[in-house]
This record gives sequence, C-alpha cells and structure tokens, in this order.
Amino acid sequence: MRTLFPSVSIRKKITYGFVVLLAFMVGTISLTYWVSIHIEQKVQHLELIDDLFGNILEMRRFEKNYFLYGEQSDFEEAKTYLGNANNIMQNSRGELGRIIPSSNLERFSQAIIEYEFNFQRLAELYGVNNRQDEKATRLKDTIRRLGKELTDFAEKSSRQEKIAVRDLLKTVRKILVAAAVALLFMSFGLATLLGQRVVNSLKLLERYAEKITREDFDEIRSTAVEEEIRSVLNAFNRMSHILQIRQHQLVQSEKLASLGTLLSGVAHELNNPLSNISTSAQILGEEIDKGDPEFKKELIGQIEGQADKARDIVRTLLEFSRAKEYHPRPVNLKKLLEDTVVLIRGQIPTAVVITLECPEDLVFEADKQKLQQVFLNLLKNGIDAVGESGKIWIIARPVGTGTEAEEIEIMVEDNGPGIPAENRKKIFDPFFSTKDVGHGSGLGLYIVHDIIERHGGRINVDSQIDQGTTFTIWLPRKQENRDE
Repeated sequence: MRTLFPSVSIRKKITYGFVVLLAFMVGTISLTYWVSIHIEQKVQHLELIDDLFGNILEMRRFEKNYFLYGEQSDFEEAKTYLGNANNIMQNSRGELGRIIPSSNLERFSQAIIEYEFNFQRLAELYGVNNRQDEKATRLKDTIRRLGKELTDFAEKSSRQEKIAVRDLLKTVRKILVAAAVALLFMSFGLATLLGQRVVNSLKLLERYAEKITREDFDEIRSTAVEEEIRSVLNAFNRMSHILQIRQHQLVQSEKLASLGTLLSGVAHELNNPLSNISTSAQILGEEIDKGDPEFKKELIGQIEGQADKARDIVRTLLEFSRAKEYHPRPVNLKKLLEDTVVLIRGQIPTAVVITLECPEDLVFEADKQKLQQVFLNLLKNGIDAVGESGKIWIIARPVGTGTEAEEIEIMVEDNGPGIPAENRKKIFDPFFSTKDVGHGSGLGLYIVHDIIERHGGRINVDSQIDQGTTFTIWLPRKQENRDE
C-alpha cells in the first residue's frame, strides 16, 4: 500500500504532518476565539436588555402601587425607572439596533413615549380631583396596556438573547468535540503512517544486518523510496561489498600462510623424485654407450615417472595457492583427499599414521580448491593435536537414499588429547586459537566453517578429553547455484 507523498523523505513527511496538525489547531483556536467574541457580545447585549427589562419591571411595580394608593412618591419612583429605561434606549440605540429589528425598536420607543405621556396625564388628573372617574379608568387601562407591551418586548428580547448565548455555547462545545476527535484521528493516522513506515524500514535493515552476520553479502534490493532509507541501504551495500572483499583477502591470507607452512614439506616431497631423476640420469649417462636397450628404457621410464610425480606435486600446490571464485565441479573425493595428504606429507612426523577410507567412485559437486583447504586445515590441526606419534583417520561414505537429498559424510578423527568443553563452542569463531602467539592466526577453523556453509553443508565437532577429536562434515552430492 503506497503512502501519501511517496517520494518525500521521512523528515519532510514528519514536518508536513506537524504543519498540518498545527494549521488545524490554529484554525480550531481561531474559530473558537471568534465564537467566544460573539458570546461576549451577546452577554453584553443580554446585560443591556436585562437592565432595560429590570427598569421596566420596577416601573410597573410602582405604577401598580400608584394605581392602588395614589401616593406621589410611587409616581416619582415610576417616572425615575421610566427615565432610566428611556436613557438606556437613547444611549444604547446602536447596540440595541444590532439585536432588535428596527421596526420593533421604533415601536418600543414610541410605546415609552406614549406610556410617559399617559402616565403624566393620569398624575395631573389625580392632582385635580384625586378620585377615580371614567377618564382615569381609561388612562389606567391604556397605561397597563403600554406597560405590558414594554414588559413583553423586553422579556422577549431577553429570552432571544439567552437562546442565542446558549446556541453559541453549544456551537463552541461542538467545535471542541469535533476538533478533539479530528485531532485524535489525525494524530493517530500520522503516527501510524510514519511509525509503520519507520518500523518497517528498521525491520528491513535488521533483516539485512542478520544476512550480513550470516556472511550473505548479496546486494540489497528494496523498493524503499524514502531518502534516508535509500541512503542507509546504499551504505549497507557498500559495507557488504567491502566485507566481501575483506573476507576474500582474509581467506587468501590464511591460505598463503598455510602455503608457507607447506613449502618445507613440499620441498622434501620434491627432493625425492628429483633425486631419483638425477640418479637415473647419471646411470643412464654411464650406460648410454652400452648395448642394453631394455635397461635404458627402464631408466627413462623411471625418469618420466619421477618427473610426473614432481609435476603432480607442483600442480597440486599451485592449484591450492591460486585464488579462484566459487565454481563447483564434479570431484572425486578420494583423489582430492590423496592430493591433500601429499601436500601435507612433509609435516607429518614419522610416527604419525594417516589412514584413508573412501570409495574409489565417490564423486560429488564441489569447489576442489576450497574444499582442499578445508581438509588441509583439519589435517594440520589433527597433526598438531597428536604430536610426534598418533593416528588420524579420514573416513568418507555416502549417506541418504534420494538422489537430490543424498549427502556425503566425511569424518576426520584423531586420537589426540581432545578439546576442553569451554573451547568447543568457540573453535569456529574468527581469531580464536589455543596455540601460542605466532603459531596460529585463529582463522583456520573459521574458514573451514565458512567454506562448508558455502557448499550448503554443515560441520560438527565431537571431542572427549584424552580420547581424541572427530570433525564430521556433511556435504550435498549436488550443488545449487551459489555466488561467493
């Protein structure tokens, strides 16, 4: 599933996300502030109308007392509150005009004027005869009607403003609830979008890091489009390539170190056929003028045989030392083991016996040169373990029943002192060695383990103190396509 703005880096996505959230919050705050201003205005209007309504109610109360008792003080109080109401109308006409329709406001002003006029006439009539007559009754009815009209008007306006304030408060509540829900979903969506992307990218990097720890240096190919992830993956590829080069150099260095150790033994091995060639050539030179052709042919055959033997030793040595890529080919296992023994024969003490048990026709697919390095390292370890006298057995046999799943089992066993339990789990670690400084790099068994794994095989060690050590290797008969 593709995300929004797929070509934008993670940092920009986070920035854009927070900008959107900030804009949303600013918009919500601005809207709420605008509504609060309207509420404040409505409250001011309500206070104004309530003040007007209160004066009208007080005016009506003293009006009623005046009708009942005819006291001049009640008349004066009623006029005072009427004047207050009229002043509010005059001084706040602009404010009232924004909340009351102009026609209603004009009628309210006219009603105040008529009320004041009739109330004044009633007071004058009371001052002349101070009695209730038909004219006074009509004036009272008119005053009551106008007072009720003023009261109803003020009460209605107050009620409308209160409803408006409640509606605005409901609007604010709805805005806040909607904003909270929207903010929650937006935050969750943004966190999920970015979090999932970042977590997936970190998991991807974790998987590739694990591949590198397993020495799988294949180039990382990913559809990740974020700038940061692409940069890290490119760095992983560069690191993987450099590690691969360094590993090849490490293997080759260990091989050259082993080659240096082998040279003394190989020189001894070459010395024998060369001495035989030299001796046969001298005898042939002495017999060259004599007439025994069969003896001469025998000498020439010895020279050729010894030359071939020397050639095979040199060829095996060159094949071992040559740096090659991983190329599995059909290999005769017994021939491979015999060639390896030839290479190391010069290092074998006289009292050390190497026994080889392997079928003549046991053929499988492998990289001969690399596998030879495996057996060479194992034999060298066995020779070092048994010391000046001991036995080493190399036993190979096919295992399994199927054609594709069939394996070869190879055991390299010695009767040396064995490996302590605390060292068994570390013997395949790089640079781990129990030998003295300068007598081992600690890379031999590490490289053995690496080569076996590259062949799709596995290796196990079994050792008992004072009873010897057995390295068991299982290799597939057929190799899949594996790049080094």
